[in-house]
Amino acid sequence: MPPSPLARPANEADSSAAPKSRSSNLLEQGWQLLTELLFDRRYFWHLTSLLLLGELVLGLLIIKYVPYTKIDWEAYMQHVECFLKGESDYSRLQGETGPAVYPALFLYVYTALYKLLPADPDARVRAAQYVFLGMYLATFALVAGIYHAAGSTKVTTSKVGAAGERRVSTSTYPQALLIPLCLSKRLHSIYMLRLFNDPVAMLLLYAGVFAITHRTSMGWTVGIALYSLALGVKMNILLFLPGLLVLLVQYRGLVKTIGAVSTMAVVQILLPAAFFLGSASDAQAYFSTAFDFSRQFMYKWTVNWRFVPEDVFLSKSFAGWLLWHQLLFLVGFALFKWSPVPGGTPSVILNAISKPTRAAIAQAYSLPRHHIAPVLFSSNLIGIAFARSLHYQFHSWYFHQIPFLLYSGGAWGNFPLGMALWLGIEYAWATYPSTNLSSGILSVAHAVILLGLLLSPASGTKLSTSGQEHAASNAGSRITGTAQMDSRKVR
Repeated sequence: MPPSPLARPANEADSSAAPKSRSSNLLEQGWQLLTELLFDRRYFWHLTSLLLLGELVLGLLIIKYVPYTKIDWEAYMQHVECFLKGESDYSRLQGETGPAVYPALFLYVYTALYKLLPADPDARVRAAQYVFLGMYLATFALVAGIYHAAGSTKVTTSKVGAAGERRVSTSTYPQALLIPLCLSKRLHSIYMLRLFNDPVAMLLLYAGVFAITHRTSMGWTVGIALYSLALGVKMNILLFLPGLLVLLVQYRGLVKTIGAVSTMAVVQILLPAAFFLGSASDAQAYFSTAFDFSRQFMYKWTVNWRFVPEDVFLSKSFAGWLLWHQLLFLVGFALFKWSPVPGGTPSVILNAISKPTRAAIAQAYSLPRHHIAPVLFSSNLIGIAFARSLHYQFHSWYFHQIPFLLYSGGAWGNFPLGMALWLGIEYAWATYPSTNLSSGILSVAHAVILLGLLLSPASGTKLSTSGQEHAASNAGSRITGTAQMDSRKVR
């Protein structure tokens, strides 16, 4: 019987299905490659390099096509000119926006820019923009290094079509978290268009954090030195200090903590000594100007408290309320979050006092690799959330830390909430001038993140605080930065 003219030959049907199959495989492979690029730890630096390249191109375009905004740069140069003329009274280093209210290293950095860049003011600004683009890229690279150092590797398997199983190395802090760091209009402006001194301080700070996350003796030494230099540029670096002190006691012990604090103090004395500490009056003028804790901010520039009436904003009672709540949250984090060991912070304090030359946590180097950065970043966020006022350039104080904190529990384990919080913060900082709505959103976002961090479960298995117990259960074993935490019960 002859075949029906309506029937399709088998080979024709197979050939029509083949393109669909190939298309499906291509989509599946493309999705797999994208997933690996975003989450597979093996490709962490691949994505980072792509983002850095994109930021380089974008930064060059911004410098070329977006006009520079005159705010503080001219005042910085005027401070430098007063300094170069031999003025030794720091309070008399005047610019069009007032006196120099930052520590001495700020002045030295901008003096170097004044000397090394072209003398023509316009050419100097353009050259400085390229310098700040370099700082922007260096900061991004250091932050990526911090995220990478905090991430521990977890190998999983996944099925990939007919190809069978594929082993994927994921990280507790995947490189996908770096993508939001490229999306802030405000941050690009702070660096490339306004040339504020905040990026200089944050570059040194992140370099210090990066050194500390390696958890070696040299890393701590270098990290403390860089932290001290960052503090020598701008006083906001003090917001990291409570968390840093906790980490020092945990990892280095009470004696070395005192030594580190002494180093910080000595650096702050040595930096201005050659020029501004020639007499008691000069020294008083320097420290009262560079570290002015009583400084009053103008209501019209506030980003975070616009919804508060101006008379309340300017009142001492409001300043006291903010300070007490900052201290309350610091104590809460110190007691319940920053010491993931049995007995918490009280047991750490007792260990530090009874054995001051030893690390307060006997197995501190077996704490999760992501222990250090969240302690420092949450300490900073607490200070920012209860700051008397935030100005637009202060966005750089914590912008790079937000995805990390959201992923660490600040988003309450909820991706849509995390996206909403990030977008809300960016909306608040992008709104000029600030409004009741924008400042309210910013303050609420800060509160939600802080509560999420405080109430989220502690990461990893809790450690024993007794070195003897650990030795009894693991005789002869050596604790390294990548060792598994001891899961045996504490007697």
